[in-house]
Amino acid sequence: MGKIVVGVDGSAPSSAALDWAIKEAKLRGSSLELVVTWDFPVMATAEPVIIPMPDSATLVSNAEKTAATIATHAGLIESGVEYTVVTPEGPAGHELVGLSGDAELLVVGSHGSGVLKELILGSVSSYCVHHSTCPVVLVRLPD
Repeated sequence: MGKIVVGVDGSAPSSAALDWAIKEAKLRGSSLELVVTWDFPVMATAEPVIIPMPDSATLVSNAEKTAATIATHAGLIESGVEYTVVTPEGPAGHELVGLSGDAELLVVGSHGSGVLKELILGSVSSYCVHHSTCPVVLVRLPD
């Protein structure tokens, strides 16, 4: 049985990507690996500020809860498709590409942010397309 890796974050595009991945997994008889990445918040201030930072266990727990909520809303449990949840620390694109090394497909939602925002902010879907060693499916919401 093959594996389809799908990046999820609770956004509408990632939900559409998961819906597509569930259907594809049924057709192929594949399992799904839901990936919810996390990272420590980064802040920059002009003045020294003391802000309580969550510990890694809290961030992992939040990522797992996010994945469980997404799986429930997508009907994944009822679909009969086997799945696992992975919650790595790090940039989403990098982690998705790394985890999809032995996958049949990598599926991500596309926010369609446009060229200017992509140049400024970077793009997970663009990173995946350019660095993945397996086929990548970008799922976009209808205009």
